[in-house]
Amino acid sequence: MATKVNKACTLKVGQIEKDPILALGMTEKDIEKYGRVAKAYGNVAPAIVGQRGSAYRILAGQARLEACAQNGIREIPVIVAEAVNEAEQMKLALLLSTVREEGGPLSEGALIDALTTQHGVTRRELMALLKKSKSWISKRQSLAVKLSEDVKGMVRDGSISARTAEEIAKLPEGAQMPFASKVVMDGLSKANAGQLVSMYTAEDAGGILRDAILSTPLAVLDAAVDSQTGRRRKEKRGPPERIANAVGFLVRLASELKGLLATADAQTLRSLASDMEMLRNSLDDLQTVLNTSTGVSPGKQSRGGGAQ
Repeated sequence: MATKVNKACTLKVGQIEKDPILALGMTEKDIEKYGRVAKAYGNVAPAIVGQRGSAYRILAGQARLEACAQNGIREIPVIVAEAVNEAEQMKLALLLSTVREEGGPLSEGALIDALTTQHGVTRRELMALLKKSKSWISKRQSLAVKLSEDVKGMVRDGSISARTAEEIAKLPEGAQMPFASKVVMDGLSKANAGQLVSMYTAEDAGGILRDAILSTPLAVLDAAVDSQTGRRRKEKRGPPERIANAVGFLVRLASELKGLLATADAQTLRSLASDMEMLRNSLDDLQTVLNTSTGVSPGKQSRGGGAQ
């Protein structure tokens, strides 16, 4: 990679531009993790920045930069990689993302897409740079250009793995979130998801099959017995992991629903009265199961004021 001589120095946090692409792979957990370091030891974790003229842009360490800003640290040690142009800086950010724990697949996909569509970098160049296959690069890019925003959120919070999301990205956008929800709720493996996606996108797939894949994927898989071995699919996830994934998914949906309800007008809420009643009934059923399975005292009061 063509770069000038790198140097170490200290910059004010406000001098460093954040990168919206790197923010795709950054979570609050990342910021909290570095925040604990910053509170205990100060600005000991350097970031890597690119320089063009007098401007500095973050290339690796955005979570560390944000943690320092939130904890009142005004300066941070940096390594300045004086890449010759924006494309070289993006290449470096992408390479660092693949060898470090931060950044993640969403950022990698967005960087690949920007390099190939905006800066004329070929996939062959990226293959040589990253030591990755053409398939890996294409699948990562699909996360940026084909995956719906809702499913990206599930990748970001860990509900869906990047490899499974790469399969989901092959579906039409309107089918992605319903299918991803079933992947989480039913604990489907990447192989299971890939098999179902292949069936859904087949040219001869009919509407009934596609509806079944989105509504009852386990039943579809059970019906797809291997004609040679007669073996049925194997579940890779046990009940604890499936419950944990379902809980995380429900918590995320509950947070989104709370925001939507808080901003909805009275007319909208009235038009959804039957849906709200169905939600209340489902929540009551879930609360009953939670009280039973977690050993909560039956003396807790229900909305109607009686003991549950």
